[in-house]
Amino acid sequence: MSPLFSDHMVLQQNQDIAFWGEYSPMKKITLSGSWGDEATTESDANGQWKMTLTSPAAGGPYSINVISADSTIMIDDVLFGEVWLASGQSNMEMPLKGWPPNDPIANSSEEISNANYPNIRMFTVARNLSGAPLDTIRGQWVASSPETAGDFSASAYFFARRLQDELKVPIGIIHSSWGGTPAEAWTSSVVLRELGDFNTELDAIEKSNSLEKETDTVNGPDQLELHSNMPSVLFNAMINPLLPYTIKGAIWYQGESNVGRDEQYKRVFPAMINDWRNRWADDFPFYFVQIAPYIYNKNPDLQISQKLRDAQRHALKTAKTGMVVTLDIGNPTNIHPANKQDVGYRLAGLALANDYGKAIVASGPLFKGFTKAKHKLVVAFDFVGSGLLCNEKKLKGFEIAGADKVFESAKAKIKNGMVEVSSRSIKNPEYVRYAWKDDSQATLFNLEGLPASSFSSE
Repeated sequence: MSPLFSDHMVLQQNQDIAFWGEYSPMKKITLSGSWGDEATTESDANGQWKMTLTSPAAGGPYSINVISADSTIMIDDVLFGEVWLASGQSNMEMPLKGWPPNDPIANSSEEISNANYPNIRMFTVARNLSGAPLDTIRGQWVASSPETAGDFSASAYFFARRLQDELKVPIGIIHSSWGGTPAEAWTSSVVLRELGDFNTELDAIEKSNSLEKETDTVNGPDQLELHSNMPSVLFNAMINPLLPYTIKGAIWYQGESNVGRDEQYKRVFPAMINDWRNRWADDFPFYFVQIAPYIYNKNPDLQISQKLRDAQRHALKTAKTGMVVTLDIGNPTNIHPANKQDVGYRLAGLALANDYGKAIVASGPLFKGFTKAKHKLVVAFDFVGSGLLCNEKKLKGFEIAGADKVFESAKAKIKNGMVEVSSRSIKNPEYVRYAWKDDSQATLFNLEGLPASSFSSE
């Protein structure tokens, strides 16, 4: 069986849970759970088998026996609760102990010493890549403690901690991420071919796969050397083997490696989300983190990451998604901001509000539209919550433009739950944008303390 099915695992409560594995062809396998459910199936002609057990409400520990004619495997210390998949690039991969000295986690030592949460369990998928879909992974379930939590994904740990604090149930995280990787690496070749952007690279990978099969060698003289930025290689090795482990939803922190390709990202990112959902045959919730302010290019005329942030905002058109804004907790000189506590806390807020029935405002203000009022634009927002708030003496970062789309810095003020924007130099404004620089800092919030997303009305 996959190492996902091992001691200390967390399974989704109150569900028909998928189990699978390999055995001798056409042989009987029985699963028996100590909570009282049992199922039996027979392996197919290739030795593959799959079945489900019905899980109880949150709790444990339980055990599961996997019984065949000649052996019994016992899986011990099994908990039932809420299971989430956490994935992305380095800001999701970044561990609670940080990457000192240049990339620390805020209050890391204190957080690790207080990480005595035995009912938070994390399975970290070992880095791997492949030119074709794999069935196997490496990793193990680990319970959170001061001795172990330093190696946990910090963002995922803080997400899990808030969920457990508020739901009072075990939380399981399957963490599968790799720093410096683009979204297309996490998307299947089938879906990428539908988009058409990566077919040349996919053709080369498939040709290399064929050569490997013909010669039975890896990395022969005519074969392609794979790397983690290639399309589909991480989906193949680090997502496909997780299927169809039963999960509640997914959290995602990625985008930095797609900066400069924002229009493409508007197509690739939603396609990836739907790809995963189709593979799981489950329209599960998917919550993601908008990339934080960071100076990608010191030339102010060549700043582009705000366009990627806006591409992420556009992904909210995909059903059952939510976005964490980080304009107030970034570090313009470090692509790995130290504050992962708020990242995880805000991700958990989206899940609590949307999936667990908590009456909380979980998103910062999101651009809804605007109306014209003489020489002003009156901007409306969703997720205003209890009202809009400026955290400084005045709102900064708003710009407007006329029909020529030449933007000028604008005056902005909060009035009647909206933002009025104007500039003396633009008498007939047609467009408005906010926080439209690499290193923009949030000044607009809702009263719940969550920052507004950057946006452009173009």
